[in-house]
Amino acid sequence: MMALALLGIFGIGALLVGAAVQGRVRWLRGLARNLLITYVFCVLLLLAGEVYFRTIYAESRMEFALTSDNWAQRYVQQNSLGWRDREWTPEVLADHLVVFAVGDSYTEGWGVDDPADRFPDVLGRQLGPTYAIVNLGFRGTATDQQVKAVENYPYQPPNVILWQYFINDIEVAAQSNGIPWEHPAVDVPPLANESYLASYAFWRINDWRLYVNTDGVDQWTFLFNAYDDPYIWDIHRQEIDRMIAYAEQVDARLITVIFPQMADPLRSVAYIDRVAQYIASQGHPEILKLFDAVAAWSLQDRIVAPYDTHASAAFHQYVGEALYQQFFAPTPNAP
Repeated sequence: MMALALLGIFGIGALLVGAAVQGRVRWLRGLARNLLITYVFCVLLLLAGEVYFRTIYAESRMEFALTSDNWAQRYVQQNSLGWRDREWTPEVLADHLVVFAVGDSYTEGWGVDDPADRFPDVLGRQLGPTYAIVNLGFRGTATDQQVKAVENYPYQPPNVILWQYFINDIEVAAQSNGIPWEHPAVDVPPLANESYLASYAFWRINDWRLYVNTDGVDQWTFLFNAYDDPYIWDIHRQEIDRMIAYAEQVDARLITVIFPQMADPLRSVAYIDRVAQYIASQGHPEILKLFDAVAAWSLQDRIVAPYDTHASAAFHQYVGEALYQQFFAPTPNAP
């Protein structure tokens, strides 16, 4: 399709050039020359837009546009195990207290250009050189995949598991009950599958379709309904139990940090409390719930951008410091 578009552009340009240089029809020649100037300007503008969205533009919003990979290609460097983290070796980890930071895109630091600004890294600097923070965060994972990440880590078990929980972690449990999140198929024009400029424009107009499923239910309502379904919630509790069981098996301290819906935290508070209460009831009460902090921060300060509601670097800083103060800082009377 891109080839046809380019052929059409050159074809129209050739017709205008021909009309502008012919000498038989004077009025047509003058009109064609004026149109040619405007046409060349528009083509150059489109070309500049295409180059910009292919090579310069990098926004972290998760979407289907061709531009969606630009940010990750620029800012996400993975180690040999596939994590956005430094390279670790068994020898290095053997000399440290090991913290597994496991979660989804919040732990991975989606939208945070510098990985040093993520909350696990902020915590690591507070803890000092005796600790090694192994980042096992990856976008789109739910509790089931996160359990597998810690279970399958090839080097050594952790001393501490810092488990980041988000409200969509119940998705795999919902899918296992035959209720997957499915949005209506979007009819994408062929040009939007090849041109970065056209793709960006198309998905800016149609992006909302990705957040309403085939039943007309928005994504957050779908997730909250999953928590309210007794069977799905029971499946999800079993997933949570697996994380707890692994921590107990390796004698690791389990600390849970729970992020609410960042754009509208009030909607998710009841479900955050339900998850926190269940984890605490299983003997692991070290939980940082971020609802109050999110509600206290302005929207523009707590999220990456209007089109990306992941936590901002500033909020990551707050979370890392809060984790240290609540769970690691020496008590005033400590020697």
